[in-house]
Amino acid sequence: MVTGEDLRERVYLCGPCSSALDVAHHLASVGGLDAWDSVLVSRQWAGRGQMRRAWISDPGNLFAAWRLPFPPEPWRNMISVLMGWILCQGLRGLRLPLQLKWPNDLLLHGRKVGGILVEERGEVLLAGIGLNLSSSPPEAMMRTDHVASAGTLGPPATRRSIFELWIRLVNVGRLCYISTLSDSTLLEFSHSIETVLAYLGTMVQIVDNRSSVRGLFRGLSPDGGIVLHTQDGTRTLHSGSLFPEDASEGDT
Repeated sequence: MVTGEDLRERVYLCGPCSSALDVAHHLASVGGLDAWDSVLVSRQWAGRGQMRRAWISDPGNLFAAWRLPFPPEPWRNMISVLMGWILCQGLRGLRLPLQLKWPNDLLLHGRKVGGILVEERGEVLLAGIGLNLSSSPPEAMMRTDHVASAGTLGPPATRRSIFELWIRLVNVGRLCYISTLSDSTLLEFSHSIETVLAYLGTMVQIVDNRSSVRGLFRGLSPDGGIVLHTQDGTRTLHSGSLFPEDASEGDT
């Protein structure tokens, strides 16, 4: 466990483990993880992403779990995109122009460099965060239906130690989380986040196990859904995977 004068929260440093989220849930269950405390691990052998997909977790990258205070009820469905906004802001301060691919992927120059997984168990709200700092999965290990090739943050992120980078993100993120909830309405935030949304204003498909919806990506709703202008009118979807289409196809 690490503490410091500039960091009011605890950061637990952990070696190889199943996942940072597993360690964090255990610590929370025994009273060892308060709001804003986090876990930073060196490697995961069972890292997980959206829809329980495996998250490849090679050493040298950043794998963390961060306990968040529960937001007011109206913000509950916005947590994933709020965390995306926070990480984009923290890394843009390092001149890394990250974008958020709805609902929880982080892109840099069109390549996937990170992801977010929010888990809630009882009174514990955790955000699992993975960032490719120095390495990324080869194309052969990606899902056949992946949208973006994997990439890395590289410099200037790698000019800092993983711990130093995480401390920066914790400090910036805490302030951003608090100020966003206190100073913005959900509608205002849904407009603010448009500055970092990947594929905004283009034709996309939202695909889940049951259906596929095609439309022009117009933005986010105040409850975290993606707003599409389709042939049948405006639709708001709250789950699924986003796939961009060729811009030359035109609008519906």
